[in-house]
Amino acid sequence: MPELPEVETVRASLARDLVGRRIRAVAVSNGRAVRRHASAREFRGRVEGRVIRSVERLGKYLVMALDNGDHLVVHLGMSGRLLRAKGPKEPRAKHTHVVFTLSPAGELRYVDPRTFGELFVSSPPGEDVEVAVAPVSRLVMGGDGMSLRRRVPELAHLGIDPLADQVAWDRFGAIVRSRSGALKAVLTDQDIVAGLGNIYADEILFTAGLRFDRPAASLTTIEARRLFRAMIETLADAVKAGGSTLEDEQFVDPDGNPGTYQESHQVYGREGKPCPQCRRPIERAVFHGRATFWCPACQA
Repeated sequence: MPELPEVETVRASLARDLVGRRIRAVAVSNGRAVRRHASAREFRGRVEGRVIRSVERLGKYLVMALDNGDHLVVHLGMSGRLLRAKGPKEPRAKHTHVVFTLSPAGELRYVDPRTFGELFVSSPPGEDVEVAVAPVSRLVMGGDGMSLRRRVPELAHLGIDPLADQVAWDRFGAIVRSRSGALKAVLTDQDIVAGLGNIYADEILFTAGLRFDRPAASLTTIEARRLFRAMIETLADAVKAGGSTLEDEQFVDPDGNPGTYQESHQVYGREGKPCPQCRRPIERAVFHGRATFWCPACQA
């Protein structure tokens, strides 16, 4: 958490409010949040006075284009949030590490209890520099993702973004079937599919009727097409619902509103509860150190 639907929810909310606004001042209270920079002062100098031109997303990264050509990149990690505030008098949440004061009014606050997330400023490569994007991303047929990879070299390694990139199901299937690992490991590898994590991988695999530990190379053409469709439909539905907010209530949108897609989870977090299709109890397994939920009948 948060995964692609949650980050897209944040992006859409911020895009409605931030575009055209100036970052008047920045306060950094925890240098770990801007650890790619030599100092908090250097980070502040890169963004103070700049106008936000757009708010984009690739995988789990938020990207704000600035008026000088640079990009402010935000990764929310496991517990990061971006919250709006009307002004400095509004109480700050605990673990607020970075505060952007905006013009003409208001603040954008970066909150991260576990500090796995980060913010950094990226400069575009020179016109004569060829950015080496991830090999799987070269199969993309359209969308906004490729432009973003080339403008922000730090994101060039990311694999296919199911919503920001346009890719045919057969190309996606060929990528998955070329891997020797288990299906869930392939889906959550950010160098192959950007944006998926534990929650949505489980939901997608259930919808596709595929086991999490099934060798990716063993998929048939029909199964690969089913997996692709399940991925696109699941993510689109999750975005419409504003993402998932679990029992820890870590994820909320910039206005503090929780998502509702957790109410539609079919397997994730439902150990022992009846499968929505066959009524057999959902099982829980530990896969690569993470909890995995699945139906042993529907995902045989």
